[in-house]
Amino acid sequence: MLVGLYLFVMKTKTGKAMRAVAEDKDTAALMGINVDRIIVTTFFLGSVLAGAGGVMVGMFYTQINHMMGFVPGIKAFTAAVLGGIGNIPGAMLGGFFLGIAETFAAQIMPAVYKDVVAFSLLVLILIFRPTGLLGEVLGKEK
Repeated sequence: MLVGLYLFVMKTKTGKAMRAVAEDKDTAALMGINVDRIIVTTFFLGSVLAGAGGVMVGMFYTQINHMMGFVPGIKAFTAAVLGGIGNIPGAMLGGFFLGIAETFAAQIMPAVYKDVVAFSLLVLILIFRPTGLLGEVLGKEK
């Protein structure tokens, strides 16, 4: 799904419009992009991907409850921050990095502390590299 999302965002006309709207809505509208349609498309795509993820998690745990997505949602946010917000390959790298760090942490300390390690990594990345591992520093506004 990540490869499909990346190819959609980088190779299609709608993906180019999504990136333009994310950069500057007003300028994108001046270039002829229907900003409202792109926003709806983006939310639809995000909902479809979240639904697919929810189905996979539900199949893995074989039960569903109203709180089952909270911790994975927080971990997904952490992975996105680790890789760089707005960077699809960075989010994937952040997820792998977070998973490996949690696995190693569970090997050397009690497994209940793996979440502490994950959020400590988040804090460290935000302190020392706020743009994430693959994030870009954008120009400053004057």
